[in-house]
Amino acid sequence: MRKLTLLWLLAVGSVLSAETTSFDHVKIHRHRSPEKRVLIDKTGVLSFDDTARTLSFSSSAGDRFEIAYDDVTKVVFDVTTHMRSGALSQVVSAAGFPGAVAGTMIAAKHVNDYWLFLEYKTRQDRQSTLLEIPKDSSTQVIDRVNNLFGARAKVADFPEKGASVRKEDLPAHKSKQSIKVDHESHPLPDIKPDQATLVVVCPPLAARFSGKGNQVKLHANDQVVAVNRMGTYSVAYLNPGKYHLVSQAENANGFDMELEAGQQYYFLQNIFQGSFKYETALSRNSPELVMYLLEGSYHAVWKEKNK
Repeated sequence: MRKLTLLWLLAVGSVLSAETTSFDHVKIHRHRSPEKRVLIDKTGVLSFDDTARTLSFSSSAGDRFEIAYDDVTKVVFDVTTHMRSGALSQVVSAAGFPGAVAGTMIAAKHVNDYWLFLEYKTRQDRQSTLLEIPKDSSTQVIDRVNNLFGARAKVADFPEKGASVRKEDLPAHKSKQSIKVDHESHPLPDIKPDQATLVVVCPPLAARFSGKGNQVKLHANDQVVAVNRMGTYSVAYLNPGKYHLVSQAENANGFDMELEAGQQYYFLQNIFQGSFKYETALSRNSPELVMYLLEGSYHAVWKEKNK
C-alpha cells in the first residue's frame, strides 16, 4: 500500500511539474517610462502555465505581464550571438520552416541569446513586448513556443551575414558627417514605390548610452546613406539594385544584397567595445524586432559636413 501511495505521489508530482515551466534570467526590454522613450532591460522569470493556458513574466523590479495562449497572435525569434559589456552582437541565421520555429535545427554552439518578440491582443487593441532569452534555456523555450503556437511562431531567417571589410576599401570611409540626436520628433519610415526603404537602428549597450558614443555610418556602395550613434535610428531611400552595405565605426562590417523597389529592409548596427572606439557589426533582422527597437530609439538627424 505504501509503495502504491508513493508511486501515486510521484506521478502527481510529475504532472504538476509539467503544468508550469519557468525559465530564469530572461530579460524584458521596455520603455523607461511612458514619458521616456529609451529602452531599459530588467531580468525576471518567464513562465508557461498549461493549466491556466497563460504565458507570464515577472521581475523583482515590478515588471509583470500575463497573456492567454489564445491571445498570442505572433511570435518572432531573432537568433543572435550577443556578448554583454560591449562585446560583439551579430545575427546568426537559423534554418526557418514555414509556420513553425525549428528549434532543433539551430546550432546551439553558435548562439548565446535570442530576441523573442511577442504580439498579443487585448480588449482594446494589440500590444507587443520584447524578451531576451539566454543561451542555456533557448532550445527549451523555442521548442515550447513551437509546440504551443505552431503557425503563429517563426524564426527570422536571412541569408545576409556580416563579414569584416577593410575600411580603406570604402570610397567614402574618410567622409565627414555631423549628427544631431532628435529627442522630440520621431518620424517613421515610408514605403516608396520606386525606391527601397532601409530602416537602420543602432541599439545601445545600455540605456545610459543612448544618443552617445562615436558615429556609426552605413555605406551603400560609394556613399554614406545613414549615420547613427548608440540608441538612434536612421532611414534611407535607395534606388533598386545591387549594393555593398557596410557599417563603419572603428572597424567595418557588412555584406552584399539586392534591393527591390517598394520593399522595406531592416538592419541593426550592433555595437561592441573596440580598442579605442566602439566597433560595429551589421545584421539584417526582422521588421518586428527592428521596429520595436526603433520605438525605443531617438531619431538621428545627420548631414555631410560642408554641405
